[in-house]
Parts: sequence; structure tokens; C-alpha cells
Amino acid sequence: MTVSCAVLAGGQSRRMGSDKATINFGSKSLIRHVYDVAKKIFDEIIIVTSNHPTLTGINGKICRDILPIRSPIVGIVTALVESSNEYTFILACDMPFVTEPSLVHVLENLRREDIVIPKTEKGFEPLHAIYSRRCIPFLLKILDSGGRKIQSVFPYVDDTILEDCEAFYKGEISVFTNINTREELERFSELKKMRGSFSEREEKEKSF
Repeated sequence: MTVSCAVLAGGQSRRMGSDKATINFGSKSLIRHVYDVAKKIFDEIIIVTSNHPTLTGINGKICRDILPIRSPIVGIVTALVESSNEYTFILACDMPFVTEPSLVHVLENLRREDIVIPKTEKGFEPLHAIYSRRCIPFLLKILDSGGRKIQSVFPYVDDTILEDCEAFYKGEISVFTNINTREELERFSELKKMRGSFSEREEKEKSF
């Protein structure tokens, strides 16, 4: 079955102090790291944001949140409404370690459920998961009741919960790692540089 992808980029970035989606992480913005991986797999990519009329280097359709409520649930509902397909893979814009294997693993576990979602020891990962349009009325019901937790929808839908596994790691780093603060940005940027230097040395050694 065909699955669309939506990258949510409408957060307020309060802890970062500036817009997370467009802040540089290495050689490109956080959202470009996510988008560049997603475009290798998905034909349709939607960017859900009320903050950016355009985004450099991104050709996906940009859609504004359909409700004036600050919540990832609104982003998910917007993506499901705007998507051309029954199923949409939802990603956060601030997870620069996302990989093709992590996306493929979730896609391979999609049958006809309403949600396919990973769960680690830290909890559910709702912004690296697949949702069907059948979730829309229940997500709206949660918003209407003042709820904000995506897992509140589980009692109303069929779901598949994926256990933590090798596909959810890029080296020793979880693909679900998100960048929320300047300190995290600097720390993971430095780690990324160190990993890049190590990989370059390995390649040189192999050539001898």
C-alpha cells in the first residue's frame, strides 16, 4: 500500500530560543536532515507548519495547521487531511538521526492497522509512526476534551506496537533523539563531527 510522509515543523521552539526546523545541525538545517532521508522512500512529503511559508531545499507541499491549537495532534490531523493516501508516516522535524532502516522497519510492519508505533524504555514514539485517516475523528475528540497526549487515542483504534530493535539506532544513538536546546545542539553536533572523522579514517584504512 502507498504511504505518504508528513514532517511536523510547527512547534514553538521555546527551549531552543529560535526556530528549530531551520537551525543548522552540521551542514544543513534540522528539518533537511529528516526530509532528505524521507525523500528516498516517499513519493509524497508534506510539511505541516504555520511558521514557514517556504523552506530552503524542500520541495514538499507546505500546509498550515487546520486548528489554532498548539499540539502535535493538530499536526497529525492536518497531515492526515492533506495527505493523498489513507496512511501517513508522521515524523518530527527535530530528529536528525532518523534513518532509512528505521522508516522501512515501521513500514514493513504495516498491515491494515490504524497506527503502527514504536515503543522504547522511554515510552511511545508518536512522531516516528504511521497513522490512518480513521484516526481523525478520535484525535479530534481528544482535542475537544482538552487532551494533548497522542496515546489517548489507543483505546479507540487498532494499533501495532513495535519493540525497540537495532533498526532504531544509528550507531549508539537512538533515531528518536530530538534536539530541544542549544546545549543538545552543540553536544550532538560535536558527536556527529567525531563520528564523521572516525568514519573517514576507517575508509582511508580500508583503501590501503
